[in-house]
Order: sequence, then C-alpha cells, then structure tokens
Amino acid sequence: MRYSTVIGIDAHAKTNTICAIDTNSGEMRETAFSSEPDVLIEWIRKQAFKEPIMAAYESGPTGFHLARALIAAGIPCQVASSSKLLKDQSRKKNDREDARKLAKQIISFEVCPVWIPTPIQEAACNLSRLRGEAALDARKAKQRVTSFLLKMGVAYTEGKRWTKKFRRWAESLEFSQEADTYVFREKLAEAYRTQERLLAIEERLREAVEKDPVLKALSTRLRCLHGIGFVTASSLACEIGDFTRFRNASSFSSYLGLVPSEDSSGEKEAKGKITKAGNGHLRRLLIEAAGAYSRRSRLAESTGQEVDPLIRAHAHKGSLRLYKRRCALSRRKKQNNKAKVAIARELAEWVYHIAVM
Repeated sequence: MRYSTVIGIDAHAKTNTICAIDTNSGEMRETAFSSEPDVLIEWIRKQAFKEPIMAAYESGPTGFHLARALIAAGIPCQVASSSKLLKDQSRKKNDREDARKLAKQIISFEVCPVWIPTPIQEAACNLSRLRGEAALDARKAKQRVTSFLLKMGVAYTEGKRWTKKFRRWAESLEFSQEADTYVFREKLAEAYRTQERLLAIEERLREAVEKDPVLKALSTRLRCLHGIGFVTASSLACEIGDFTRFRNASSFSSYLGLVPSEDSSGEKEAKGKITKAGNGHLRRLLIEAAGAYSRRSRLAESTGQEVDPLIRAHAHKGSLRLYKRRCALSRRKKQNNKAKVAIARELAEWVYHIAVM
C-alpha cells in the first residue's frame, strides 16, 4: 500500500520530534513539541494531511502508549523494530535527522513493525518479566550463600541443598568469629526473602492469567507439552499473545534467536552458534524447559480435560519425539548444553504448532 503522507517520530520521554513527508509532492514539515500524545494528534489533525497516513517511531523505552493513542484517534501507527532498521553509517545524528530518516524508510517500506499488545496483555507481560528478574535475584542470593560456605571451608554432605534438612542445618550453623556468623545469617535471610518474593510474584501472575480467558486457554494448551509448566506457558502466552503473526514455526524459532547463525559465501556453507536475537527472556525459559528431556521421566500427556483431545494427542506426540531426539543426541555424545539448545529449538516449533491448532 502506498501512503500519501508518512510521519516519522523520534520519541523521547519529554519531547517528540516529527518529520511529515507528502509522498506525492515531496513537501516536508518538521516540528518538535512535548511527548503528550494529545498534542501530536491535534497537530496532525490541524495539518489536514492527505490520506492514507502512516506514522511510526522506534521501539524502545517509550513503550506503546503513543501508538495506542494514535490508533485510537484513527491515525495508523507502527512501532518500528530498532534492530531491523537500516543504520546510517554517517556521523550526523540528532533527533530531527532520526525522524527524517525514519519517515524515508516508511516510504521505501523498510520498516519492520513489532506487535502492539493491548494494555491487559502488556500488564501480564510486565508481570512475566518481573518474575524473571525475581528468579535471577533468588538464584544469585542462593549462590552467595553457597559461595560463603565454600570460602569458609564448610561443606554440606547430607544431600541436596535448599531442602528443609539443609535449611535447618544452615540456620543452626555458627562460625568461630561472631562477624562471620552474622554475615552468613544475613545472606541466608536474603535468600529466604528473594524466594518469598518470587513465590508472591508467581501468584500474581497466576491471577492475571486466570482472569484473561484468552491467556488462560493458551497457557493451558501449551502446558500439554512435557517440560513446560505454568511459568513457561504463561510467559509464552503473555509475551507472544497472537502466534499467528509468525509465518511458520521456523519464523517463531528465529524470533527467539534459537536458529544457528550463518556465514556462507558462494558454494561454501558455514553455520555457527545460535543468533540469540529477539526475545532472550523466552529463549532462556525454553532452554530450561528442554532440560526436562535429558532425564527419563513420565511424559506429560495433558494438564486437564478442558484441553481438546486432539491437542493433547499432538502434544504427546511432540513430547515423545523430543525425548527420542534427546536420547539420540546423548548416544552421539553431544555436549549437554548444545543438545539442550537443539531440543529447545524443536520445542519452540512444537509450541508454535500447539498454539495455532
């Protein structure tokens, strides 16, 4: 579709710099004012631009509120993926120049738009991200406790750490120096606090997913796959929203950065490590989920009778295939982390198929 008017917006916390171009005459109008959406909408209406119009700004810390406000006012708007925009190698860079370049890229159809979630979906996504941050904090707090024990030459030899038995042992532990005992107990208390915070956030995430019928249905069907529990399923549902926006399963894997990078030339084909492009939060969760296939356990067939039997059967088929593939990789003595990533990539494709069924 050819646009009669394109509007490039360089959005910031305090100001928006605008460049509007009439694609028929080449006339350019530039201005800058506060970042309030109402001010921009009023300015666009006063200009009486020729339709169809397309506005765009780069994805980043400014979020989606500006795009939602423009769309609600009847002005089409895209949020351009920053990583997919062509980068100018010239040193000339300022807000006005950035808005001008973005407008020109809209004209030449070089803008790759990102998905704009609804406020409810974005709120659930924020909870999912917060849960990821809390999990990282809890893991670091536990690592600090075990590192301190190692430093002090104290070893726990009665089984796994962080069980009830370990906690009773740790709470009764005292060192020869009173200061060391104080430091250890502070680190232990911090590990307890971060774990309690993590559980509280997971409960809020569960409540948010349960309240939204679409998110609840999607997360429930994803949990039919072995290795995908509530947290991973809910995060996938919140972060992706509509799986049909991807062309196919390979496109979804590419979005997660689970496909191998390529450095081919002519007839020579050279593939390297995974790209790690796109959504790193979901990539980490799927790699963790892939670890469930490295040990022999009962494969999950479903999470409840509310899931369609055909979906449950398809998910069970996928779980069996992934388990057999993991066994084959083990027989070939593939390095554990490489094998997990390979399983995670195929698991992502099964996630896509289950979601769009």
